Amino acid sequence: MVNWTIASVMGVHTLMAVLWTGGYLVTGMLVVPAAERNDATEFALDVLDSLKWFAFGGIVVMGASGGAALWYLYENDLPEGTRGTALIAMMTLYGVFALTSLWAWRETKGAREAGISELPTRLKMAFRTNALVATLLVLNAAIIGYVV
Repeated sequence: MVNWTIASVMGVHTLMAVLWTGGYLVTGMLVVPAAERNDATEFALDVLDSLKWFAFGGIVVMGASGGAALWYLYENDLPEGTRGTALIAMMTLYGVFALTSLWAWRETKGAREAGISELPTRLKMAFRTNALVATLLVLNAAIIGYVV
């Protein structure tokens, strides 16, 4: 029998994870380089500004739904062994992703305020770091779901 509470919590969590991860991968790997090649810095900054609200929403939704799943599935007590270790890695990566999202937002804001004509290296690095951490989160989720 399907437990609709956990199914809905995990559905929201998974949907937000996919959107958040995809947003950073597309932005970091496609939008920023294309904007730089075409001298469309303002367009890239507009996309990055829009993504910050999505990132903040992702931090809240992913944290709340992940916490609810942990509370509901494990009664707020991590399992032993490899699964517990993988869950700790997931929470750590989520924290790193939240911090790098804030870093990317700060870099975007600084670039816009400086009125720069080209995208700074730190801004590109912030979004590419987010894309890397997002990929690690997806791999960790696959390990949790299919390996342990």
